[in-house]
Amino acid sequence: MFKKHYLATAAAGLLLATAVIPSGASAEVATKNLQAKYNNIKVLYNGYQVSTPVEPFIVNGTTYIPLRMMAGVFNKDITWDGTNYTINVLDKPDTGAQAQLAVKDAEITRLKNQIAALNEEIQDLEDELDDDDDDDFDDELADLEEELNDDWGDFEELEWEITLDGDDEDDIEVEIEIDLSDWADEFDDLSESRKEKLVQNIIDDIWDVFEADITGYIIDSDEDEELYEFEADYDDDLYFEEY
Repeated sequence: MFKKHYLATAAAGLLLATAVIPSGASAEVATKNLQAKYNNIKVLYNGYQVSTPVEPFIVNGTTYIPLRMMAGVFNKDITWDGTNYTINVLDKPDTGAQAQLAVKDAEITRLKNQIAALNEEIQDLEDELDDDDDDDFDDELADLEEELNDDWGDFEELEWEITLDGDDEDDIEVEIEIDLSDWADEFDDLSESRKEKLVQNIIDDIWDVFEADITGYIIDSDEDEELYEFEADYDDDLYFEEY
């Protein structure tokens, strides 16, 4: 292999000064004559030869190549601060990557907006389902109320009006009204056990449809006065007492 040995000139020594003299707070400031060995050194990057305006060389077993040339290979900016004798190496702005990031950011924003719109649509659908469930419950409660009045509205040949209310099927309020201006004597003649039996029959029919806790009153519709109160948790004993 062809080899050349040169005694570097003063200019070559200046070129190598920052590379071969240690850097740091205690670094020596000097000019040295160095022996550089040129051996037709090539620089390959990903298998392709890189053009080198200054030929690489070897000093004391270390190979030196131009920093600015390699900065171009690795997409770096090089500046020389002659006042402070400092080489600054900075990343070059990657316009291609920045453009890709901008596209991805826009896509992320679009997807976030789409997710927000879908969540809103889901919430609207859930609200509609809740409204449908409420409507279904209200319809079932109204149907049950009508059946109870058909079955028990003439209990013991008195006239009773049964009303059901509730926000959901877990808790139902019951009012059993009787007009004592018309039925006072008959109501007084009715035993406590028979009045409680009426309430229990109504509760049992409600439990056939809803697994609900029940509270309610027997009311004098003429005076709007509560006569008896009652309550029963689902499938539990009835509490019944004069008010």
